[in-house]
Amino acid sequence: MMGANGFIGTTTLLYALANPVGVIPIFLGFTHRLKKINPLRIILMASAAVGGFLVFSVLFGKQILSFFNVGLDDFRIAGGLLALFVAFEMFQARYGGIMQTLEEKAEAEGDTHHHIAITPLAFPLLVGPAEMSIMITLSNDMPGLWDKTLLVISSLLTALFIAITLRAAVPIDRIIGRTGINVATRVMALVVAAIGIKFIMIGLRNELPGLAVGA
Repeated sequence: MMGANGFIGTTTLLYALANPVGVIPIFLGFTHRLKKINPLRIILMASAAVGGFLVFSVLFGKQILSFFNVGLDDFRIAGGLLALFVAFEMFQARYGGIMQTLEEKAEAEGDTHHHIAITPLAFPLLVGPAEMSIMITLSNDMPGLWDKTLLVISSLLTALFIAITLRAAVPIDRIIGRTGINVATRVMALVVAAIGIKFIMIGLRNELPGLAVGA
């Protein structure tokens, strides 16, 4: 059963993976280039989409695994690898290079409120396969109603914190600058990398019990 520490840890992990601080330069770039867009509307739509993606992963994680006939530990290892890829990208202070295609970047240049908020801002910049994989894995690890409720609350809190961060994008960018954003991104990357390795190790031990002998 998920306790207070698990709830706080999950919320922290989701926020670190989403890395809204690192997305601030991209978000400000959209608002500066596209003068007609409403930043608050973009923030609300993107945050709602992030919450929706995460909650969907929590509620339907078991069905998703069953549909694709994928074992939980296989998915756990895949999610850990994705988290490591995201962490490596964050260490280099790159934003969306792995998760966002060139076509998505080009589409965002002249798109509407709706498409900018959903793609590429919400998906894949703020939430992508790594976050969804981890939530599906946690949902299957803790199938109880109370645990799922806490995972849903954690997802919604993460979306709220993302909205608050993006709403404060201008003062954050002014106060800490690009260097400060890069430092914060690399600190978050440590958390993401550690969780990714933990997921991989648990998955490998469950798939190959011999690895745990003598450990």
